[in-house]
Amino acid sequence: MTNKELYRIFCEEHQADLPIYSQYWWMEAVCAGKQWDVIIVRNKAHKIVATLPYLIGHKWRFSYILMPPLTQTNGPHLLYPDGQTQRERLTYEKDLCYDLINQIGHLDIDYYQQNFEPQLTNWLPFCWKHYQQTTRYTYRIDDTSNLESVFAQFTPAKQRQIRKGIRNGLECQQNALSAEDFYKFHCQILTLKGEKDSTPQVVETGICREAIKRGQGVLLSINAPGSPDIQSALLMVWDGQTAYYLIPANHPDYKETGASSLIIWRAIQLAHRKSLRFDFEGSMQESIENSYNQFGTTQVPYMQITKASSFIAKLWEMSKIMFR
Repeated sequence: MTNKELYRIFCEEHQADLPIYSQYWWMEAVCAGKQWDVIIVRNKAHKIVATLPYLIGHKWRFSYILMPPLTQTNGPHLLYPDGQTQRERLTYEKDLCYDLINQIGHLDIDYYQQNFEPQLTNWLPFCWKHYQQTTRYTYRIDDTSNLESVFAQFTPAKQRQIRKGIRNGLECQQNALSAEDFYKFHCQILTLKGEKDSTPQVVETGICREAIKRGQGVLLSINAPGSPDIQSALLMVWDGQTAYYLIPANHPDYKETGASSLIIWRAIQLAHRKSLRFDFEGSMQESIENSYNQFGTTQVPYMQITKASSFIAKLWEMSKIMFR
């Protein structure tokens, strides 16, 4: 069996514990039309103890590993034995990461970049092998069990916006939009902002359909009362621990109705019903960080790990030119 065939079985067995961004079906969807594979590490009993799915690309004479679209984190996922001491855990992480790093080296790529899941905080094995690290942040509501407590942590401005939306009779619907309609609305909003959707339609609509089909996602939407006009829409996805605020789209003409805050509150309520934490997907932009912070979130760091293995790749890294 190939590594991908083994990984499909592994993901089916560990779906409850595996982050959505590393699951087999997710990689199939976000890498549509591109090449992806997975590195696997086994223990002496031939059980899989570490995995590293990756998107690999080629341009001109260079090869590279980059993050797939719509994917917050990726890279190593380690399975830990029970009862490890701290010393044993660090040694275990070092051994598994060295194995992963050796296999990355065998791919003979010019440039590597992956965002590691927040749970993996020890990047020293990669540092010792001359990789570089940058800290990034996401924003989470870790405990959604008490909605009154969650709402109380919102700023007064966000609370007023949500109450305003409710007073205005705004109702949030689930899966009232098709994947294609959501994509069109998302593109419309980006156009109004003077931006373009960098995610191919086949990827965005594919994620929508597959997540909903698998019971790991929902399309939320809010229309103006008595009108077909969409005020706000959101694709939310989840795994066994976390719900993710993946793709929001808010119409600027309805900025004052409270729809954009209300749809987030409905998403958090849905996460509560599923006993999940809520992840705003993070951003390094100041204005977006300020908005997420108003929902009483906790700042959660995760690591972006990179390595340029050739002279041209190092020049490319320095110039911030991405091979897309």
